[in-house]
Amino acid sequence: MKIAIFTDNFIPGVGGTEKAVLGLATSLSKKHEVVVCCPEYQYKNEDEFPFKVIRANSMSLTNTEMYAFPELSSSFKKELKNFAPDVIHCHTVFSMAKYAIKYGKKHNIPVLFTVHTKFKTSFSHAIKSKAIVKLLLKNIAKKLNKSDKVYTVSNDMAAELNSYGYKGDVQVVRNGAMFEKVQNLSTLKESSRKFLNISQNEIVFLFVGRIVRIKNLEFIVNALKLVEQKMPDFKMIFVGDGVDLKYMKQYVTDMGLSNKVIFTGQVTNKTTISALYSSADLFVFPSIFDNDPLTVVEAAVHKVPSLTLENTGSSERINNGISGFTCENDVNKFADKILSIVSDKEKLKAVGENAEKMIPKSWDQTASEYVEIYKNAIMEKSALKAENKDKKKQKSAKKKKSLENA
Repeated sequence: MKIAIFTDNFIPGVGGTEKAVLGLATSLSKKHEVVVCCPEYQYKNEDEFPFKVIRANSMSLTNTEMYAFPELSSSFKKELKNFAPDVIHCHTVFSMAKYAIKYGKKHNIPVLFTVHTKFKTSFSHAIKSKAIVKLLLKNIAKKLNKSDKVYTVSNDMAAELNSYGYKGDVQVVRNGAMFEKVQNLSTLKESSRKFLNISQNEIVFLFVGRIVRIKNLEFIVNALKLVEQKMPDFKMIFVGDGVDLKYMKQYVTDMGLSNKVIFTGQVTNKTTISALYSSADLFVFPSIFDNDPLTVVEAAVHKVPSLTLENTGSSERINNGISGFTCENDVNKFADKILSIVSDKEKLKAVGENAEKMIPKSWDQTASEYVEIYKNAIMEKSALKAENKDKKKQKSAKKKKSLENA
């Protein structure tokens, strides 16, 4: 099968969508022909991927975000035509998706969507005009309504799409994780803590992701300020980069927690990230914005349980008190929950072990689910094509007969 994955976010970006596309494309390419169609990031290491990457002419929006113009990119169009995909899978709702829909219609092949982002929250955070936000969401729904199937990564996100104006059904297919089972956790933990100058007695909390306020990062700091009053021996590690990194550093200083918080900046080396996960006792992720955060899965691979807010996409994989922890969206209760969790070291360890057994899902599993989805979509498209052809023939025959009788 020939599979074209369309996205507006890909390597060298480091967000959740980039990781998801990389993981899915890598697994699919083990048994199928795969191309990833994405913007031009001036990335020079394309040969590191086990699949082909086709990049469209683009302009920079930020350091990690591009706006693509595939319809103005002759080389992109030529390469896609030569590849001749059997199915298109969009992990975007922007310019690359618009071209994918047009291509799919022209060549009569199915176009599927997986939506990763809560755009209503994202747009409302960046744009003050409710009218503009509504217009942007309507435009997303317009694309989704032209697709053959729509999927998302959490039930929380599935419920939101209808509010955009999308009229079809939404099914959930959860993300996989690229981390394999880690064998030397204790060694990694010891070396990482030593490198970060963290004593063995200190409790370590961890956050991995973009340093942006929309992920509720101030909530973490506010909760830890309360935790400090009853348990001063801890360290909080923020791993990642983002537009609000400078702001968050100042916020930590203003809260008087500079000696408790470590900002590592962006980390891309897999061994280093693994060591940082291994150093933690608890992964704290109170984001309301995220749907199915891969970092919760990655933490679980390292036997580190997560604390998330209940009734969010981030909490859907977690069985509270069994494979992780959830809490109400209240900073005081979140702080109390942290203190309760770390007070029982044996339970914390047991929940971490359960997390490693119960939460992770491999990209091979996710890829297998999508392969069956692709096959069904292709068959449905072929059947519809045959049905329309038959209707056309019947209509033509009826018209001919009518003319003869006249």
